Amino acid sequence: MGRGFRIAAALVAIAVGLGWVAVKGLRSSLVYYQTPTDVVAKGDRAVGERMRLGGYVLPGSVKRDGQTLRFVVSDGSASMTVVDTGGVPSLFRAGQGVVVEGAVSGDGAFHADTTLVKHSSDYHPPGPGQAPRSADLQAGG
Repeated sequence: MGRGFRIAAALVAIAVGLGWVAVKGLRSSLVYYQTPTDVVAKGDRAVGERMRLGGYVLPGSVKRDGQTLRFVVSDGSASMTVVDTGGVPSLFRAGQGVVVEGAVSGDGAFHADTTLVKHSSDYHPPGPGQAPRSADLQAGG
């Protein structure tokens, strides 16, 4: 029982250690977000809490005022006004999925400093004779 038990105990300890490392690594790499319905359900408890909010940008809601961008994010059930002062990616547009990072303020709006844009997973290679294009390139520029 002596030597076999020690080997089995060592193998169990190694397996537990590897499992712990794997769980910690996966947890930090996943992007969790809450929907507007989740945030609205929290009520006043959501004020000041740093979080990620995900949903779709409602068409017609995007308004720019200097460096500030206001838009409404919805999950189909509830919606929240987002005030973004951190700049948005060039792929940002109404009707698109976004995840914003920030906090709900006392005014009820979500104040974001980071905006992540969900883009299409469809890839279409250039046709014969066409040069690849970057999403950031503008015509003539």
